[in-house]
Amino acid sequence: MKNIYFYFLVFTICSCLFIRCSDNDSSDDKPNYQVAMDADNLPKGNEPITMFEDDESPTKMYDNQNRWFRVNQLMQVIQKGKDSVQVSLYSPVGLKDVKVYAKLSSYDKRFLIYEFTNVPAFHRSFHQLPLVNGKHDYKLENGKAVTIDKIGGFNSGEIEFSVESTDTLFAKFKKIKSKRLVLFSDQYHIADPEKFLPMNPVLAKEAIAMIINFSYAISHPLYYDTFINFDRYKREQAAANGTDVNGALNWHGNDKDIDGVYDYLTKAQIEQVYNTYIDSRTLHMAMVGGENAWGGGDFASHWESDYISEHWKGEMSVWSHEYSHHSGYSHSSNLAYSGQGGGQQEMLKEFYQYLIYLKDLPFNDPDILKGYTKIKYLNRIYVKPIFTINPKNPFLVKYKGDGKWK
Repeated sequence: MKNIYFYFLVFTICSCLFIRCSDNDSSDDKPNYQVAMDADNLPKGNEPITMFEDDESPTKMYDNQNRWFRVNQLMQVIQKGKDSVQVSLYSPVGLKDVKVYAKLSSYDKRFLIYEFTNVPAFHRSFHQLPLVNGKHDYKLENGKAVTIDKIGGFNSGEIEFSVESTDTLFAKFKKIKSKRLVLFSDQYHIADPEKFLPMNPVLAKEAIAMIINFSYAISHPLYYDTFINFDRYKREQAAANGTDVNGALNWHGNDKDIDGVYDYLTKAQIEQVYNTYIDSRTLHMAMVGGENAWGGGDFASHWESDYISEHWKGEMSVWSHEYSHHSGYSHSSNLAYSGQGGGQQEMLKEFYQYLIYLKDLPFNDPDILKGYTKIKYLNRIYVKPIFTINPKNPFLVKYKGDGKWK
């Protein structure tokens, strides 16, 4: 077969980048790609660790320069210096068949730069960019080869990374619309130890599983449809109960309600409100020890029992309430408050439990983490959380087992 070569010369002040693309499929010119790695068996030079080990110092999880993630980017690849990357997986379950693609500012095609047969849960490691240590062949997305000469290093913006995987769990991760930046912060229990308690890696792992599941739930098309058409949901609930609609007929804002007069939101405003639940604002996850949970600004909190046990049973009413405060809604709005005939607290909880029933969350089994067994790190003894669904759950009654995100 005739070989066809395309040459691209990209000149910079200090260097010349040489890229050759070929559609040659003859054995005489077979590309020599990077070898796939098992992240569970990396050499010491890659500094592999498991983040959030049970006995890890909590100071590490509270280091916000070192531990943070966006809920829609759980497999994280971050450039370190001019020649290396940090690879981290913020998930209590590992991934198989992970491919990391790179794209240069001077070349418009993505090419495979790292391939992992396995990335274990909460993995972190460091990798030198092969681009800086010599001339190599790389596979393009279309299966063809590209050869790139050695490049001395990369400034910010000159190279970007993206991740793909055939793993079914990764497919669920990719469906998450929320872009929340999640961190743990010690500022709350340091400033107010009467109200807040310090967390530890056992609790942090459970919190991470919960926020991933929650972010998936509020990204779900069935949730979105119910949220946007909350007035329909209220009418259906009333019809099922044989009553008139109780309280507010639809979503309403933060204005105080006087004599049953609500500041109802328009359809366009409801769409905007939905986006406040999934936008890119920062979320600090904290733990309370007092009588009340708290939320607002850039944080939301939960009790230890909710992180360890209750979220596996779908008891997400309190978290929904505090997350709504964090998203900007007060007790005057049914987006936060459960009164006025039910609002976000009630609807989200019922929907979340329906997803557990369908096994349609990324993580459905408390034995993934077994946090409830780790009494050394907890304030009391727990038993394994067992999920049951109310046969009158409105989503179960309406959808009868259908609605799984395909």
